[in-house]
Amino acid sequence: MIWIWLLSSVVVGLGLLYWLIIIGEGSYFGRGVVRWIYSRGASIYDRVRSNVTIHDEVHLGGPLRVALMAMPYAATLDVGTGTGRVPLLLAQETWFHGAIHGLDLTAAMLAQAQIKAQHAKVTERIQWHEGSGDNLQRWPDQSFGVVTCLEALEYFPRPRRAIAEMWRVLQPEGTLIISTWTPRHARWLPGKAWTAQQLQQLLQSFGCCDCEIRPWQADAYELVIAVKP
Repeated sequence: MIWIWLLSSVVVGLGLLYWLIIIGEGSYFGRGVVRWIYSRGASIYDRVRSNVTIHDEVHLGGPLRVALMAMPYAATLDVGTGTGRVPLLLAQETWFHGAIHGLDLTAAMLAQAQIKAQHAKVTERIQWHEGSGDNLQRWPDQSFGVVTCLEALEYFPRPRRAIAEMWRVLQPEGTLIISTWTPRHARWLPGKAWTAQQLQQLLQSFGCCDCEIRPWQADAYELVIAVKP
């Protein structure tokens, strides 16, 4: 009957919309839609992610400390920083004295990051920048001891270009930390999500020979940790 067909069409349409907007976060529609979605959701973003970020001191702090312990004065860059997850974690490490930079596409997300930095009394330690992860031309080659990009690469319009840029601004013996979806989760974003193995192969083509893959965040993600020779 026609009402069954109509109901089925509505269900399919809603499912497609959920996939494009919630799971894909607008990335299939381009940079402008991604910015619009995050602008609208900036005020609630931290509440939505709190069940994951509450464990950052253990699951993220460890790799950062290993990467920076031998270079406590090196500058760091977090690409796709959102509300400042990585910069705020680093700013509260009393042993770390390097410059901290956070880059994000969306001004509203950076505004939330600045508010959090004020509350944590680390405003002077962090520099915030609005821009795209595939264009880091404001920084010269070999500017940072550590470059991070967490839960963001799959939403970039030019991920390969972004990875190349992050590698370019990383100094020799510096560490690149990027999260990727596991193969089981990556299938939900065909043509967008990178697996750790794909990222590892690209980094090897850049000359990287020290690359580690480890599970992260309840096995939904993997961390690719690469040292630049």
